[in-house]
Amino acid sequence: MKNSFIIFLSLLIFGSTAIQAQHELSYQLKLGDSFKIAQKAIQNIKMTMEGEDHNMTNTLAGIFDFKVQEILEDSYVIQTSFKEFMFKTESDIFGVLNDVDTSRETDIDDMEANVFKGLIDVPFYITLRKDGKITSLEGVDALLDNMVQNAGIEDNFTKELIKEGVSSQFGPESLSESIEQLTYLFPTSKVAVADSWQNEYAGDLKAQNTWTLDSYNDSEYILSGAATVQMKTNDDSIVMELEGTQDSFAVIATENGFLRSLKVEQQTKGITTMNEMGGVKVDTTLDAIITYKRL
Repeated sequence: MKNSFIIFLSLLIFGSTAIQAQHELSYQLKLGDSFKIAQKAIQNIKMTMEGEDHNMTNTLAGIFDFKVQEILEDSYVIQTSFKEFMFKTESDIFGVLNDVDTSRETDIDDMEANVFKGLIDVPFYITLRKDGKITSLEGVDALLDNMVQNAGIEDNFTKELIKEGVSSQFGPESLSESIEQLTYLFPTSKVAVADSWQNEYAGDLKAQNTWTLDSYNDSEYILSGAATVQMKTNDDSIVMELEGTQDSFAVIATENGFLRSLKVEQQTKGITTMNEMGGVKVDTTLDAIITYKRL
């Protein structure tokens, strides 16, 4: 009877320990590790003015290359570059508004396409904390200069205008905020399955995220995220201010912490102010699906 009780107690303790097992979710990278990540984002936008809908679709895709260059005490220096980049904007009223794909041959006179070809294979360097937060980004000036140079423009004033335009999307702050959406996923302390933690994204897309560890094994673990989001774009002609929700689902390799896949779904709505139309305010919805996949 005593032996049976001891066995039962041992099983109870072991079972409780297994259920409450704590896991360190973080990057565990080695010098020279390299990863390619393919991104694809599709945004469906509907603007309604005086009962009439205007529907647009933005498609953005690209391939990032990451290579670990240096290991620091609590972070990594990672050489990063674009291998491919494309975006396309389509309107049910105006047709195709933009169509750029760096994998295609481009005409020498297609300035927009050549500017974005200047993104390709130009390295910049991120310092990545073990929880995925980017603490610094260097080398962006060379990236921006190459984009401007690739445009084939001689006039200095036009060069400065182009650089100012691309800096809003590919400057150090906006670029690090963009990349963090696929890296900044982890807690700062150990967690058990079903535990949750919070972080936030800044920039044009602000998100208050709550992440949960859904499952864990020796090969991979699964995270789910729920967030409230605020989106604001602000240029001379259009100001878009939207709010809504975002749901994420990530599969992470246990060995090194780098994602295998990530899917993000956004639903937002709000107002677009058309400055070139006298400040007319237009009801707007934006739904998006963004996917990342390790190649």
